Amino acid sequence: IDNNDHRPSVSIESSTSEVNLNGINTLGVTSPLKKGKKRQRNEDKWKRNIDKKLRNKGQLYESHCASKKMRKERQMKSPCKETCKLKCSSKFNNENRKELFSGFWELGDIERQRQFISNSMQTIQPKYRYIRQGGTRSPRNNNNAFYFILKEQKVRVCKLFFRNTLDINDRPIRTVLEKQNKIANILLEGDKRGKHGKHVKVDDKIRDGIIKHITSIPKIESHYARVDTSKHFIDGSRSIADIHRDYVANCKEKNVPFGNYVLFYRIFTQEFNISFFQPKKDFCDICEAYNNAIGEEKNELKNNYEEHLMEKDLSRTEKQLDKEKSNLILAVYDLQAVMPLPKGDVSILYYRSKLNVLNFTIYDMQKNIADCYVWDESNGHRGVNELGTCILKYLEMKSDKNEGDVIFYSDNCPGQNKSKFILALYIHAVHQFKNIKTITHKYLIKGHTQNEGDSVHSLIERQCKKQLKSGPIYTPEAFVSIIRTAKKTGEPYHVHELCYEDFYDIKSLCTQIGVNITVNTENEAVKFTNIKIMKVEKQSPSSIFYKTSYSQAEFKEAIVIRRKKL
Repeated sequence: IDNNDHRPSVSIESSTSEVNLNGINTLGVTSPLKKGKKRQRNEDKWKRNIDKKLRNKGQLYESHCASKKMRKERQMKSPCKETCKLKCSSKFNNENRKELFSGFWELGDIERQRQFISNSMQTIQPKYRYIRQGGTRSPRNNNNAFYFILKEQKVRVCKLFFRNTLDINDRPIRTVLEKQNKIANILLEGDKRGKHGKHVKVDDKIRDGIIKHITSIPKIESHYARVDTSKHFIDGSRSIADIHRDYVANCKEKNVPFGNYVLFYRIFTQEFNISFFQPKKDFCDICEAYNNAIGEEKNELKNNYEEHLMEKDLSRTEKQLDKEKSNLILAVYDLQAVMPLPKGDVSILYYRSKLNVLNFTIYDMQKNIADCYVWDESNGHRGVNELGTCILKYLEMKSDKNEGDVIFYSDNCPGQNKSKFILALYIHAVHQFKNIKTITHKYLIKGHTQNEGDSVHSLIERQCKKQLKSGPIYTPEAFVSIIRTAKKTGEPYHVHELCYEDFYDIKSLCTQIGVNITVNTENEAVKFTNIKIMKVEKQSPSSIFYKTSYSQAEFKEAIVIRRKKL
């Protein structure tokens, strides 16, 4: 491999709903959701609003008074008597009344129901007004006629028939009349409850200052996040309250106005998709989905879940059996979560640009020796070129001291550990190093990748916390020193510092070899993501041997090199 050829890898929806009930047309518009970190409140699911909707639909609901009474469902009442002057009962049969009753309560909105009542009323003046001269009585008020639509014709009904058909009392009718009178019977005045013009407006300068302060916080790369995620991570050593205190102190120093914590918190959580980075163990998606499922859904997931647990147990048994073998190199490797530097409890360091330092650990499970390959982002990233270089250097070091087979364990990260580039690296290694006969890579089951290498990272993180008590960590050299002193008993961790010139171009190597895996020797399609174990042998330079399950007895073979370019 030519070192000089290396390049570090870079790794307002609107809707219209029309209700043709006495000529009412409504338009509803919903605003787009924001993409902030904080879960957006869903007012439609608030208990008070649910009860309000039930009330407006005429259904059974619980009142919000102190007694918490259950209000009965609306039911159409009996019509007026046969002696009614307008003979309403003869004009509308029971089915007509049910349609009117259902249509009114299906509106489900108090504004639209009031509009319906308004459209169903008409003011009529009395035929006779007798005003006594010098009398104290006021003139006779106007009357109101009530109408229903029947076969596209307005049919007048009495007030009792109108109320009983809709199951309402005089109160909504009085409310409609009051709102009509305020605007001279032209338009129905809207509901003003909870509405006022006294809202406090935040100064744009304060708002922009908060956004500028939050934007100035350096972002760090999460080892656990997807490459294309929209979420950003910041150092988890401080809370939102701590950041707000720094913001206030900065504003006071500059003698500029500042916002309170509530405003700061709202902007931070709703207008930014930011999380505090905290290293944590991965959860198993399959196990969590099964444990949270119920009923039929759980039965559908059962077979996949049981197969998943079987693979987990078999993989751990396989690893234990490998530990008992001799005359082989048995190791597990993993990339530690990024270490942003400088790091410390001093608030000013929190807002300084960070240099990410990476540590790739290969742990010998038979000799309990760890080799840590350390570099910073100015020399390389965390792609297959960097990790492949570490593996190749480790194999080169081991081949000088040992002879036999190599077995690696790792997680299933497709971009780093499970790809054709790593396969090409193994093919190159078995032919480049004469003491290595075979290389076998066994992938731990997703969600259950806990391994011996985790203890190395745990001790390093513990040593970092101790160091921070005495002062900040400024440079990669200080981090290297922490790794060297992290293990208190036994052989210290071996640290290999890497720079730009040390990395190989593994992707170019894959192209030169011509690795291409599509079908096996039995003409079956091969999916790299389904492989649990893969093996390359010195005696079979063009083949890969693989298993898609730990329960599989024999390896399957696939030709991966069509032309020899080793």
